[in-house]
Amino acid sequence: MNKKTLFSTLIAFLFITVGYSQKVKIKKDIITIDKVEYGKIEKDDVSRGAFYINNLNGDNLLYLKWVDWGQYGYYEIYKADDLDTVLFETESGIGYKKWISKKLYSAKALTTEGINEEKLNQFAKKMGREFSRRRAGY
Repeated sequence: MNKKTLFSTLIAFLFITVGYSQKVKIKKDIITIDKVEYGKIEKDDVSRGAFYINNLNGDNLLYLKWVDWGQYGYYEIYKADDLDTVLFETESGIGYKKWISKKLYSAKALTTEGINEEKLNQFAKKMGREFSRRRAGY
């Protein structure tokens, strides 16, 4: 493949990828995807690094708790009305709130009306509980 063909292919791929990706923004704690508001982020002042994902009315939907485990830092995700059961766990990083919002939206778990329970449960099974298994020695 010559350089011109390779370059043209890369440019086309870039435009296709950019054209189909969702534009996720979190501004003033409001989750906006493709210019549509989907929810709000609410900081939990009790637990360091923890926050809620709320619907647009301010009702708590999900609780995301930061866990510091040695060299690993990760989030445990709970339904806001059941803080005894971890749904799934995810690695954390810079831009985490934006990343998890996009993942929940892509899984069709986050909607303008709130959370789609069936899609959330499917997403949770896919994401798993990797860090708990590591801590338990599995």
